[in-house]
Amino acid sequence: MKTGAGCANLRSLAELASKFGMLFIYEATNQEGGTIHGEHEAADRAAVIAFLARQELIPVRIEEAQQPGERSKLLSVALFERVTPMDRVLLFRNLATALKAGLTLLETIDILIVDAQKRTLRGMLLRAKTNLSRGQELSKTFAEYPDTFSPVVVGMVEAGERSGNLDEAFNELAQYLTREYELAQKVKGALTYPAILLIAAGAVVIFMFFFTIPRLEVLFDQINAPLPFITRLFVGLSHLLREHILFDITAVGTVIAANLALRRTRRGRHLALRMVMLIPIAHEVLQKIALVRFTRTLSSALHSGLSITEALSIASRATGNEQYRVVLAEVSSQIQTGLPLSQALANHPKLFPHFLNSLITVGEKTGTTDEILHTFADFYDAEVDHTLKNLTTILEPVLLLGMGVLVATIAVSMLYPIYRFVGSFV
Repeated sequence: MKTGAGCANLRSLAELASKFGMLFIYEATNQEGGTIHGEHEAADRAAVIAFLARQELIPVRIEEAQQPGERSKLLSVALFERVTPMDRVLLFRNLATALKAGLTLLETIDILIVDAQKRTLRGMLLRAKTNLSRGQELSKTFAEYPDTFSPVVVGMVEAGERSGNLDEAFNELAQYLTREYELAQKVKGALTYPAILLIAAGAVVIFMFFFTIPRLEVLFDQINAPLPFITRLFVGLSHLLREHILFDITAVGTVIAANLALRRTRRGRHLALRMVMLIPIAHEVLQKIALVRFTRTLSSALHSGLSITEALSIASRATGNEQYRVVLAEVSSQIQTGLPLSQALANHPKLFPHFLNSLITVGEKTGTTDEILHTFADFYDAEVDHTLKNLTTILEPVLLLGMGVLVATIAVSMLYPIYRFVGSFV
């Protein structure tokens, strides 16, 4: 198993290296005798010549854009660079602006390549330019980078290409990604302080087990005081953590593996969701976040020209909620049999409120479903903000109380034997 994983890692690194090779600037002539200047990312000059041959161009001059000594440095940066949500927002905003100004898609991408600050994004744009020059659609290039461009993005770009309204699709995407980014920031902001409290509590407990308890244990040995069960338990746990490094490594590894399993596997996400759903206010927050993402994505996809089944497929993945994903797959099947969306959603009242179904019913009658979904998303976005504030308000005292109880329990269990020993002389 290790050998297979190692080979897979080597293959993935090789693929990345091929994507982020050296950048060459070329001058070539076409069959009519015209001169063409451009740039191409490739592993070596031979690959550039082969590329020009496929384009039926005759190379005149090929130069490397950067010094050979910079290649390893740039490659290492590219391997660890990530395209952030704000990078995506700016990308689609610039694409929409340039197309509305009258530039062609190839001209726009040429400008963005020059302005791109991150080598990872620049490599993607270079790839898009190459594919566009070969007649391939931009959405197919984006689909090659699933970690950067979600199915929502790919689907909406594809819809814009079908309808011939790419500028509107890019503008809609920029607005959609902006609202998604703001929603993610709200969630992160609400959970920042509770996370700090948990880290602080963990640091205090670790300090006590590794430094405080060992010193008190020496004192217990000196006074030969009888220790109650709770004190022996904490002393034994301190011994285990300090003297058995393998146990510490195993415990940390287990926690990391469990976290990855809960986050990256379908069954793990479903299990984690079911556990969180047991907490009433957390259940409310997750449901509202899923509804905001569902309605906003469905609205944007329908506005971009996708069919209802295509839009539902994209919206179900955008929710980030396994429970909604399963139900929406069933809803999509019912719609294909002729059932209206409002009625299909009404069969699941615990996930889709009656208010939403009533609004969709009106939208289906008036032909404004996308606009009504957009209005509902904005309304529930404000509700998410309010619910997150309530969650933070509740979590703060609960976590503080939990920290206090834990630290006090350890402290009292350590001080009680000393108190009994001193009390025996009074």
